[in-house]
Amino acid sequence: MLALISPAIPQARGADVSIDFFYNNLSGGNWIEAEGYGYGWQPDIAVSDPNWRPYADGYWAYTDYGWTWISYEDFGWATYHYGRWSNLADYGWIWFPGSDLDWGPAWVSWRTGGDYVGWAPLPPRGAGIVYEGQPIGGQVDVEFDIGPQYYNFCDVRFIGEPVLRDRIFPVSQNVTYIDNTVNVTNITVQNNVVYNYGPDYNTLNAYSTRPIQRRCSSENHQTGSGHRAPKGESKDRATKS
Repeated sequence: MLALISPAIPQARGADVSIDFFYNNLSGGNWIEAEGYGYGWQPDIAVSDPNWRPYADGYWAYTDYGWTWISYEDFGWATYHYGRWSNLADYGWIWFPGSDLDWGPAWVSWRTGGDYVGWAPLPPRGAGIVYEGQPIGGQVDVEFDIGPQYYNFCDVRFIGEPVLRDRIFPVSQNVTYIDNTVNVTNITVQNNVVYNYGPDYNTLNAYSTRPIQRRCSSENHQTGSGHRAPKGESKDRATKS
C-alpha cells in the first residue's frame, strides 16, 4: 500500500508559472549558470551521489495525460514536469527550466523491445529552448542527441513496480539495451495540453508482474512529487553506473 502525502507545491500550469516560481520554491539544490545553456538547477543529491539519475526515484502511472512520472523526490513537482535535463561533463545532471514552461506528465524519450523498457530525460535543444509545441516522436534520440548514458532501462516485468530505482539496470549496460530496443516516443499537444503516450499501456501491463497504476486527471493534480516510498521497500539506490 502506498503512503502518500500531498506535494509541497501544487501543480501549476501555463500563466501560473514563471521562472521566479521555480527560484522561489525549489529547495535542496543550487542554481548554476552553464555556458551555452543558461541558468539551471542542480539537486544536492546529484553532487553527493554519483549514481543518482533523473526519473529513477519514483514510478510510472498511466493517467488521462498518458505516462506520468510519480516522484518520491521533493523537487519532482518541477523537474519532471517542466523543463529539461542535461548531463554536462563539467557539472553532471542539471535541470533547465527553459522559457516555455509547459507542464507535461513526463518529458522523456521511450524505448521498448524484447524484455526491456527504457526512458530518458529529454535534454534542451539549446539555451532557453525547451518545447516548441511540436510533436516529439521516434526520431527524438537523433534530434535531441540523446545518448545511451541518458537512459534508465529495466526488465519490462518490473515496469509496474512502485519503487523502480531498485530495478534499473547499470548504465554501463545501456548500449546493449539500445541495440535491442526501438524508440516509441509519442509526445503530442492538444488544446494546449501535453500528452505523453509512448509505449502501449495494455502491452506493458500484460508483461508487468504488477498492474501499472491508472489514475484519473483529478488525482494527477496530486501526483507531482512528495510521495513516500511504500513501507518495507528498500530506499537504497540501485542505479549503479
